Amino acid sequence: MAKALIRDVSIHHLQAGQGPDLVLLHGLSADLSFWYLRIVPRLRDRWRVTVYDARGHGLSDMPASGYSTADLAEELVGLLDHLGIPRAHLAAHSFGGAVALQAAVLHPDRVQSLALFDARVPALQPLPSTHDDDGWRARREALRARGIDVRPDTPKVLYSLLEDAEEEGRSAGGRPGFRPWKPDGRQARRWEKLRSETTLGEDLKNTCGLDDAALSRIAQPVLLSYGAKSRSLATCRALEKCLPDHRTVIHPDLGHFFPAVRPEVAVEDLRTFLEEIEDAARSAAKD
Repeated sequence: MAKALIRDVSIHHLQAGQGPDLVLLHGLSADLSFWYLRIVPRLRDRWRVTVYDARGHGLSDMPASGYSTADLAEELVGLLDHLGIPRAHLAAHSFGGAVALQAAVLHPDRVQSLALFDARVPALQPLPSTHDDDGWRARREALRARGIDVRPDTPKVLYSLLEDAEEEGRSAGGRPGFRPWKPDGRQARRWEKLRSETTLGEDLKNTCGLDDAALSRIAQPVLLSYGAKSRSLATCRALEKCLPDHRTVIHPDLGHFFPAVRPEVAVEDLRTFLEEIEDAARSAAKD
C-alpha cells in the first residue's frame, strides 16, 4: 500500500502501466476503487495510470479542513511532485472534475489535457434556493423513503450526490463494479464522519474563483462526457461556453455514475480523446 505525505496529509495512491502519465480523480464519497477495479486495467496498456484517495476518502487521512477545490488541486500537484510527474493528462468524475479544472487554472504547466466525466462546478451550476424549506424537506423525505437518512443539517450541496447514488444503485441492478449506497455500510459511516467532523460542507461553498472568466483561460483540450440523465448537464452547457478547446459526448439513458455502471463507455471516450491528442502531437512534431 503506497502512501505519500502531501501537505501534512497521508495520501493513499496506486500506479499501473507504462507510458504517458494519466491521473484519475474520483468524486465526493468515492475512492480510488471507482477507477482502479474496472477502468485502470483497460488503460494500463497505453498509459502510466495513477489513482489516489483524496483527503478524507478511502485510505487517506481525514484532516479537519482543506476540502475546497483550491486545497484539493494543490494536493494533486503535491502528489505529482512526489511521484516525479512533471505534466499529466487528468481524468475526473463529479466533484473531481472541479478539482481538475482548478488545477488547470492554478498550475497550467502541470496539466496536459482534461477529461471530465459528469463534472459539476458549483460556480456554474448554483444550488436551488436554500430558503425553499418545503422543497428541501420533500427531498429529505424522498431519500429516507429509499433508506437514506438525511439529517436537516446536512449541507445542501450533498443532496444531489445522495440522490444520484441511490438512483444509480437501483438502476445498476447489482451490476458488478458498482457499489450501491448502503446507509449502514463502511462508505456511509466514513462519509458521515467526513460530513460531521470536518469543514467539508463549508469548503464546498467556496468557489475559489473557479468561474467562467477563469475557465476561459484553460487552453488545454477538454473532453466533456456526460450522461443524458445527469443532474449536472447545466455544468456541461456552461463549460461549453467557457472552454476554448472542448469536445462533448452525451450518452443516452446514462446517469451521473455511468463510469462505474458502464466503465467500457468511459474508457472508449477517454481512449479516443487521448489518442486524438497524441496523434495531433505526432503530426505537429513531423511538421
